Amino acid sequence: MATVGGLGLSGTASADESSTHYHNPVGPIGFGDVSIIEDNGTYYAYGTETPQDIIPIAESTDMYNWSYIAPALTETPGWHPTESDPGCWAPDVRYHDGQYHLYYSLSVWGSDNAGIGLATSDTPDGPFTDRGPVIESGDLDLTNCIDADTVIVDGQPWLVWGSYEGIYAVQMNGAMDDIVPGTEFQMAGQMIEGPVMLQDNGYWYLFYSSGQCCEGYDSTYRLECGRATSFTGPYYNQNGTDLRDLTETHQGVPILQGNSEFTGPGHNDVFRGPDGDWWCFYHVEATADDGTRYMMQDRIEWDNNDWPVIACNGVPSSEAPVPGEPSGCESGPIADGTYHIANVNSGKLLEVANAGTADGDNVRQYADTGNACQDWDVTANGDGTYAITNVNSGLWLEVANAGTAEGDNIQQYSNSTHPCQAWTIEDAGGGEYRLVNANSGLLAEVASAGTADGDNVQQWSDNGGEHQLWTFTSV
Repeated sequence: MATVGGLGLSGTASADESSTHYHNPVGPIGFGDVSIIEDNGTYYAYGTETPQDIIPIAESTDMYNWSYIAPALTETPGWHPTESDPGCWAPDVRYHDGQYHLYYSLSVWGSDNAGIGLATSDTPDGPFTDRGPVIESGDLDLTNCIDADTVIVDGQPWLVWGSYEGIYAVQMNGAMDDIVPGTEFQMAGQMIEGPVMLQDNGYWYLFYSSGQCCEGYDSTYRLECGRATSFTGPYYNQNGTDLRDLTETHQGVPILQGNSEFTGPGHNDVFRGPDGDWWCFYHVEATADDGTRYMMQDRIEWDNNDWPVIACNGVPSSEAPVPGEPSGCESGPIADGTYHIANVNSGKLLEVANAGTADGDNVRQYADTGNACQDWDVTANGDGTYAITNVNSGLWLEVANAGTAEGDNIQQYSNSTHPCQAWTIEDAGGGEYRLVNANSGLLAEVASAGTADGDNVQQWSDNGGEHQLWTFTSV
């Protein structure tokens, strides 16, 4: 879990049917593991093979209306020494020394005997000519060599790659068609894949995908990230965890995860658009209407701690402003998400008593039990206030009977749209916040500054006590 401090970005991009907004998904059906480049004002997207194409290519003149044009390769490269009928996956494309380099993964699903190859073309729309392998499993006593991302660091080209056996980097030669053994190092641990590098804000960011891909509506894919002050690391996530210590899926902090409309967002690329904004291109494994991969895109914003915030609130947008328009994100102290809300004075969590699910059930503090009654969804209302709903019950945090007096109780209740269910989150500094009821103007507090399990939560005038301060920690 990661404690949120400083300015977050909340809300979703405002809906608008005008020409100033685009609609997700943006790409042709089946586009996955997307790579993006620009050439003379035209943008090109490359994706993992489909039943019809080996590395399909799409193009756009505005970076949000995309059309399929051709496959990059007319046949699967034949250099893989042991696997029959391998797939051609996860392209990474860059312009180098007068040619377009397309790095691809060659592998069979479920096998760790994979490799990364290179194809080149004089033009970004192909056709590309295969040049053979760049790295194969076993070359560096490492397996599962897939998911290339090439990056230039102080003039030196590097290949970043990896899947469920870890994320690694190794220097490349000047032609960028071979690796330099002995220069490799590990960037991140196991059970993640699809590394992508971004340099900004004085950091190197490592984006990666975690969870199960490729299972349609059952996919659990999501994006996480870490960062370092130098390319060679070490890379830490928002929790302060060294990425090399990752051993399981979903151990990091999500920066993009699915919702009811889009399932399994992941395997992204990052690209700086003509407006100067960073954009995240990715695929979803399914939409609400279709259990098929689609290409998506959303802006990358930055919170006050310089961590990326994608699509305003970390879930895919269905509609968002086009490049060059304001992002539409509402600024606020807390990003939309699911949190533990802990009292600063006692260190105990806000919960619904006895995991109740009925209207009027009491809200109190209690030690961490791991129950969903201690998890709260925080969602911006778009007017500077937030709705706070209990994950276990789905009911709203409110002041009972819309009370405005000191000592009035705080409970859960079905959505009434009354301002007694709206809260302003005031930044008190140091990662601590005040919860102010929009109806009464009073603060949520632990009664009598109690520190025991079960002590009640009520509203009261601001008295400067730590029992009126709260922290928000992502779940």
